[in-house]
Amino acid sequence: MPIEPIEMIKLGMGLIILTVPGFLWSYIFSKKLRLFERIVFGFIFSIVVLTLGIYFFSIFFGINITFLSILVLYLIYSIPVIILYLISIYRFGLPKIKIKPLNMKYIMLIILLFFSFLMIFMPHMLNNHYLPFHVDEWIHWSNTGGIIDSGQTAFTNRYIGSGITASPEVGFHISTACLHFLSGANLLTIFLFMPVIIGFLMCLTAFNIGERSKRRFGLEAAFLIAFIPTTARYMGPKFYVAVSLGLLLLIFIIWISQLQKIQFTPILSILVIFTFFVHPVTALACVVFLLIYSFFILFEKNYKISFLIAIFSTLPFIIFLLISTRWTMFIEYFMNALSGEEFKLGLPRIWLSFDHLGTLTWALFIIGTYFSFTRGNAIKKTLSLLALVFIGVIGVYDIGGYGFPIIYERTFLFLFIPVIIVAGLGLREIRATIGLMIKDKKFKRYEKQLKNLITGVPFAICLVILIIGVNAHANIQYYEMIDEQDYETFVWIRDNIDEYRDENNSIKKGVLNPYKASPFSAITGLNIVSSNMHPIYGINRQNLVYNFLRNKGIDTKFLDRYKIDLVYGHCENENLTKIHEKVYLYLK
Repeated sequence: MPIEPIEMIKLGMGLIILTVPGFLWSYIFSKKLRLFERIVFGFIFSIVVLTLGIYFFSIFFGINITFLSILVLYLIYSIPVIILYLISIYRFGLPKIKIKPLNMKYIMLIILLFFSFLMIFMPHMLNNHYLPFHVDEWIHWSNTGGIIDSGQTAFTNRYIGSGITASPEVGFHISTACLHFLSGANLLTIFLFMPVIIGFLMCLTAFNIGERSKRRFGLEAAFLIAFIPTTARYMGPKFYVAVSLGLLLLIFIIWISQLQKIQFTPILSILVIFTFFVHPVTALACVVFLLIYSFFILFEKNYKISFLIAIFSTLPFIIFLLISTRWTMFIEYFMNALSGEEFKLGLPRIWLSFDHLGTLTWALFIIGTYFSFTRGNAIKKTLSLLALVFIGVIGVYDIGGYGFPIIYERTFLFLFIPVIIVAGLGLREIRATIGLMIKDKKFKRYEKQLKNLITGVPFAICLVILIIGVNAHANIQYYEMIDEQDYETFVWIRDNIDEYRDENNSIKKGVLNPYKASPFSAITGLNIVSSNMHPIYGINRQNLVYNFLRNKGIDTKFLDRYKIDLVYGHCENENLTKIHEKVYLYLK
C-alpha cells in the first residue's frame, strides 16, 4: 500500500505542535536539562496534560471529546508558557544560539535513531504489509474510533451494536484521538508510524539515562534499546498498542526519577496516574521500580527525595481505590497474585529467545549487575534489582503457577528495559576496565594493544549483537488479518455507506469471514455477526457464516435471521445489490 507523503507530513507537524509547549514547560521545571531530555519531556508532558485534561473534562463536566474541545485545552495549556517565554525574551533578549559542529557522539546517536527506525519498521518492510499486524492494534483502532465518533470515553460497543465499551486502557485511546485531531493524520498513518516515534523517544531516553551516569553509557544503551523484541505472543514496540506506550512511560519515569529533583516528584504521581489510564499493568511495574528506587536512595542519605518518591508513587493507588472502579479489577488481581493466588494462563508458556536481545546482551547485563552492586549508585542498583524481580515474577508463575496471567505476559517486556540499560552499563564498564589497565604500570608493555582493544572489543561485541539480533528479529513471524484490497474496500464502505442509508435501511451490520471481522468493524464502524479473533463474538455462528459465504450468499433466511445489511464476499443472491467489488447490500 502506498504510504501517502501528505499524511506523514501531517503526523510530523502534529507531533511538533504537541511537543513544543511541553518543551517550553521543561524550562519552568529545570534550567539544566539537555536538549534531548527536553524533547522527550515535551512530548510526554503534553500528551499527559491533554489526555488527563480532556478525560476529566469529559467525566466531570460532560464536555465531548472533539477537535474544538482538544484545541481549547491545548491553547489553555500552551498560551501561558508561550507568554512566559516572550516575557523572558523581552527582559533578557533572545537566547544565544551556539552552533557547534556535530561531534562523533551525536553523529552516532543520529545513526542509532535511524537504526531504531529500521528495526521497528522491519516487519512492514520485510512483509510488504503496511497495515497493523496484531488483532489488538485493530481493537485499539476500533476503540479510538469509538471515542472520535461518539465524543465520549464510554460508547456503544462497535462490534455488536449494544452494550457499553469502557476500556481500562482509555488513556491510550484518548491520546491517539488527540494526536488525530491535532495533526489531521488518519488512523492508518498513526498506527503505522507511532511505533517508530515511540522507538525514537525510547532510544533518546535510554541515551539520556546513560549520559546522566558518571561513566557515560548513553550510546550503548541507545543501541541496545532497538533490540527489544515484538512477538504476536507478548507484543512489543513494533505494534501500536497500549503496552508500547507503557514501555516509553516506564523508561521515562526511570529517567525523571534519576534526576532526584524535588520539583519533579509530584509529576511522578501524574505519570503513574496517566500510565494507569494507558496500561494498568505497566503502572504496577512503574510503582515497583519507584518503591525499590526510594529504598536505595535512603543509602545515599537523600531522605527527602526518598520519602517524596515513595509517597507520590503510591498516591495514585489510593486515589483509584477511593474514587474509581474502572481499574479496581487490576489492583485486586495484583494484590491477590502477591498473596499467592493461582491463575491459569489458558495459553502456552512463553519461551524467551535470547537471540532477540542477543546472548551477549544478557552476558553484559550480568557484568553490569556486578558493577551496579559493587560501585553503582541508587539508579543502577535499582535497575539491576528490578530486572531480578521481574525474572522472579516470571519464574514463580512458570514454576508454581502463581500470579495473574497478564502480569506474567507483560513482565517479559518490562524485563527488557532494565536488562538493556544495565547491559549498556556493562559494555561501558568493559571499556573502562581496559582503560584502567592502560594506566597500570603492569601493562605498560601492552599499551598499544590495549588502546586498540578499548575500541575494538566493544565494536566486536556490538557487531555480533547486531548480526545475531537483526537476523533473529527478521525471522519473527507475524500474521496478517487483512490485505491491501480488503483495507481499501473497508475504507470505501466507511466513506460511502451513508449514501445508501434511508428510513428503511439503517445499514448497521455486516457479515464476512470471521477472521477479518475485527479490522472490518474497526474501519467501517459496522457491527459484525461472528468473529473468531479478539474480540471473540458469535463463535458458535462462525461455521454458519463460512457456509453462507461458501455458498455465495444465496441463503436469504440467514440474512433475515441475523438482521444482516451488508455482505463482504462473492455473492450470487438476486436479493442482494452489488454496490462495490465484493460489497453487497440487503435492502428492504
